[in-house]
Amino acid sequence: MLYNKLVMNNLDVSEIILNRIVAINTIAKNDHRVVTRNDRSTYALTMKIAGRTTYVCGGERFVSDVNNMLLVDKNARYQWHMDEKGKCVMIEFEGNVGSEPFGFIDFTLTDTAAQEVAALFVSAANLWDIKKDNYMLKCKSIFYRILDKATAHKKQSYLPNSYKHMLEPVVNYIHTNYGDPDITNDALAAIAGISTVYFRKIFTKVFNVSPIKYLRSVRIKKATELLIGDGSSVSEIAEATGYGSLYNFSKMFKLETGVSPREYAATYSTRKESI
Repeated sequence: MLYNKLVMNNLDVSEIILNRIVAINTIAKNDHRVVTRNDRSTYALTMKIAGRTTYVCGGERFVSDVNNMLLVDKNARYQWHMDEKGKCVMIEFEGNVGSEPFGFIDFTLTDTAAQEVAALFVSAANLWDIKKDNYMLKCKSIFYRILDKATAHKKQSYLPNSYKHMLEPVVNYIHTNYGDPDITNDALAAIAGISTVYFRKIFTKVFNVSPIKYLRSVRIKKATELLIGDGSSVSEIAEATGYGSLYNFSKMFKLETGVSPREYAATYSTRKESI
């Protein structure tokens, strides 16, 4: 798993693609009935501005209150009831939110983050209701700002505090110098300021993958991005991502993605590249 990913319930939140906002509803109720929902056709991002609501999906309970934001899967079947009188904002949207059903994902926020996220929800709701001055673009922008604010503390705490001062410089180095063909465990351990044996041990413990395999993932991820762009041949991309040998690059690329570089590029473009 790459350092810049944020995976929750097997969903990489950073990869969510918003296609269209269908509605932004502000809901204020004082009704303690249990409501069943079996006809959801869109995703939803929701947060209570005041009060508390409990959702039950697949036998699990999820709480929406002033410190808990929820992401709801399309086609999810669930029941909900209001525990405390209040108000919520719900953003109904269409998009690409992973390939596997997830039901509900909850985001528990710090008090500061919760206040900032709640303000963004209210701002989006107001823009939606007024419908002026490029409101749709502004609402889409706020949607991504909500996800960023709601996950910022998780991204910051991804590395255990005991290892952060050692591994964060290494990870940053890998992501900015992946094109250097001479990166080795010894070089990375030197950046961390520890022995190579201890470095490999703690890196693998934290990331569940060896440092060199992590480096390979970063390189191949960048290669996939370059392959769908303009102006670079496969040979040039191999060199740009730290591979001196086209054969070695193609081998590593297929190992990571399951297809050759040319096959990958062909899924995005019909252009022919010269080696």
